[in-house]
Amino acid sequence: MSKIEQYKKAKKQIIDVSTWTRRDNYTFFSDFYNPNLGVTVRVDAAHAYAAAKEKGVSFFLSYFYAVLCAVNEVKEFRYRFDGEGNIVLYDRIDGIAPIRVPEKDNFAEMVFPFSENFDTFCETAHRVIANAASTDPYELADGMADYNVILVSALPKLDFTSFCNTQRDKHGNDYPLCVIGKMGEDKMMPVSVTVHHGFADGEHISRFFELLQEKLNRL
Repeated sequence: MSKIEQYKKAKKQIIDVSTWTRRDNYTFFSDFYNPNLGVTVRVDAAHAYAAAKEKGVSFFLSYFYAVLCAVNEVKEFRYRFDGEGNIVLYDRIDGIAPIRVPEKDNFAEMVFPFSENFDTFCETAHRVIANAASTDPYELADGMADYNVILVSALPKLDFTSFCNTQRDKHGNDYPLCVIGKMGEDKMMPVSVTVHHGFADGEHISRFFELLQEKLNRL
């Protein structure tokens, strides 16, 4: 079993576009050369940071977990295209993140399976990180055409106010992209999210950020 296949355990529902409530939205944006919609919002990370320090856990894994919790609660963030070109709705979204491999002076794109239990998520995540050095840098990323992920990248040295993501092809990315920047002295932290506008609107992005803040405050 390949490293890609071992993670592909989520169930998916094929969407009948003819009766889909987002049919008109999707049809309108599907012909855009860039159908992606992105915003950057500063979130309050004070509690999450303090909790991570108190518990001796990774702050990165703490906010990574909070992002995945929020994503999994917003249905519109779980739409994807599958390998046959169908629009599908996954029952679970995992995370994919670039992990630094110092000995290779490179990064490896690693998949982090989501678990609603924070301790379980962290235990699995530590095993994933330990395997980064032995993983082809882009093996997992290249297999994402039919895959239930959100890409989460950390830029802990950069306090940005906006962000422009890459696109996999001229019709944009069907999976959301999330970039998290440097936490300031006020413990506010920039979070950029980009989604396919055919799948989600501004209200769904707003709901994602509401949930993200709730999750950060409860870690």
